[in-house]
Amino acid sequence: MKKITYQLFPFFLCLIFMFPIVKESFSSFFIILLGINTLIYKILSKNYSVIKPKTLLLTIPFWIILVPSVFSKNYALSFLHVNHGLYFLIIPILFSMVPCEFFSKNKINLYFNVLKNTCLLIAIIYVVSFFINIPLWRLNFKDGSVFREYVYNYFKLFVIHPSYYTTILILVCAHSFDLVLKEKKYWQLVYVFSFLAINFLLLTKLNIVIMVITLIFMLLFRSLLNFKQKIIGILMSVICVFLFILFVPGLKNRFVETYQGFNSKPEALAFNSTNIRKAIFDCSIEISKENLTHGVGFENLQANLNNCYKANYDSSFYQKTSYMTHNYYFYILLSTGMIGFLVYLFYLINIINISLKSNNFLFKVMLFNALTICFIEDYFYRQFGLLYFSIMVMVFLRHHQNMQEINK
Repeated sequence: MKKITYQLFPFFLCLIFMFPIVKESFSSFFIILLGINTLIYKILSKNYSVIKPKTLLLTIPFWIILVPSVFSKNYALSFLHVNHGLYFLIIPILFSMVPCEFFSKNKINLYFNVLKNTCLLIAIIYVVSFFINIPLWRLNFKDGSVFREYVYNYFKLFVIHPSYYTTILILVCAHSFDLVLKEKKYWQLVYVFSFLAINFLLLTKLNIVIMVITLIFMLLFRSLLNFKQKIIGILMSVICVFLFILFVPGLKNRFVETYQGFNSKPEALAFNSTNIRKAIFDCSIEISKENLTHGVGFENLQANLNNCYKANYDSSFYQKTSYMTHNYYFYILLSTGMIGFLVYLFYLINIINISLKSNNFLFKVMLFNALTICFIEDYFYRQFGLLYFSIMVMVFLRHHQNMQEINK
């Protein structure tokens, strides 16, 4: 029985790494299976070790959400936020109990390949589904991208938001490109170009910029190419980006919209993703100034934002969709005040410090991308964002711990 539970660890971990394509309930079920397997293995191994203090430090965001919620006057709303932060507690504790040998370089490559192929399958299904339904989409949409409009508003097979999906693409794309540069596995370019293409088609502006910068950075500083080859590679990259901008419908308009929307307020039905985010940012600043010490509480956050939207904007944009902070840093600051925010910064500094010590480039890519996305999304509020971040932090951390043990 002990041998069986031991052999099941890679299987359950691979299932968890398929999370972008499955429903949130299935991801939770796979994590429960891993938890049960881990518990049985620990009992059969007579390993009753306690949770280490370093692991508890990784659960700080959960306690930041839980503690204020305990003293809330509206438990229903407060504990909804606790539920959204539950993986901050579960993943660090669970992954810290999985045997360390399942976080070796070979095992991590296995998990990444599962994640990578899952993301590629999603891209293929997006494209195939789009062309199957293309006769229904002959209207000219405002941003010029029929594909983006279809995936964002009409594609119902997957529930993962494209912004969250393309964030994962940056990491797996970097993983493939690293194999091309370091091990000359040129067939991995299939993944690189596929992920670049789907990212451009989905028009996720920030993730497009981060992906392109990451690949150029890797070409300059992580490749074994000589200076001439690097220059040629960069020129080819610039040409490819130019061609994407030229031929991908709506791409240029999306960046123009960012510039124009930043300088305009939502008014009546004239609003877009940029000026809505600017309105949310301005309201977040206003609320934070008035509630800097203790915050408004998680249960009152949405109501305070809605009141600010109503008072400052002659538009109904917030009535059709509930717009929270779209910035996870503001989410913590507005809800808990300066004390909770400083504790959260302590947590982030701890994670950043671990990534710097690990000397793992992919860890840095993941962390930089996720923490940057948090400026424009409530990234850790949604399960896909929090699950992705928590899993990756623990995988890289456990690998770093393994390397430290080997080097002793």
